[in-house]
Amino acid sequence: MGKKKCEECKPGAPMWMSTFSDMATLLMTFFILLLSMASMDKRKIKVALGSLQGSLGVLKEGNKTEMTQEDIMSRLSFVQNVRSVQRKVTKSLREYVKSAQMSQVVTIAETKKGVSVRILDKMLFKSGSAEILDQGKPLLDKLAAVIEESPFNIMVEGHTDDIPISTALYPSNWELSTARAVSVVKYFMSKDVSAQRLSASGYAEYHPVTPNISAASREKNRRVEVNFISPELAESNKQIFDEENGE
Repeated sequence: MGKKKCEECKPGAPMWMSTFSDMATLLMTFFILLLSMASMDKRKIKVALGSLQGSLGVLKEGNKTEMTQEDIMSRLSFVQNVRSVQRKVTKSLREYVKSAQMSQVVTIAETKKGVSVRILDKMLFKSGSAEILDQGKPLLDKLAAVIEESPFNIMVEGHTDDIPISTALYPSNWELSTARAVSVVKYFMSKDVSAQRLSASGYAEYHPVTPNISAASREKNRRVEVNFISPELAESNKQIFDEENGE
C-alpha cells in the first residue's frame, strides 16, 4: 500500500487556540471582579462596625468578641440610613440655594466629611470683620432648621485668602478665620441648635480650594464651610485610616 499523504499544516495557531484564549481572558476578568467585590465588602463591614473596633479582633485584655451576622447587617443598615439622610440633606439645600438665587455665593458638595456647605465670605461678613450681615441670616436660618432635623454633628470652618491682615482685633488670618467660624456657631446656638453638636475651627489661608493667584481665586478661598458629619462614620473612617497606615 502506498503511504498516506500527511495533511498540510495550516499556517498560524490552531483554531481551538482562539477559543481557549477567549475563555482564559473571561475567567481572569471574572476572578478580578470577584476580588474587587470582596475588597469592597470588607471595607463596608469596617465602616458599618464603626466604633465597635474591638469586636473585629483582639481586645486590650486579650479576649475576642464575635459579631453575629445580624449585628453586622444591623450596622450596615444604620450606615445606609445615614447616607440616605445625607442625600436628602444635599438635595434639600441645593434646591433652597437655587430657589434663593444664591448659587454664585453658596456651593453644596458631598465630600469625605459628609455634606459641605461652602459660603463665600461676602455673603456673611464685611471685609476684615466677623460680624454676621443681615443678608446672610436667612441662609443660616435654613441651615439651622436642616441641622435640627438631621442626625449629623456640625463642624464650621473659617477660611481666608493669603493676603495678610493685621488689626487690633485680628492680628492675623488665624484669628479672623476662627472668629468667623465661632460667629456662625454662636448664631446656630441662638436658633436652639445644641452646642454639643457644634464645633468651630479656623484654617487661615492654608486650606484653599483654588490657588491664590488672582482676585477671582482669592474670592473663592475666603469662605465659611458648614460641614454635616456623622460621628459614627467619622470614627469609622478614622479607624480605617489608622489600619491602612499601620497605626
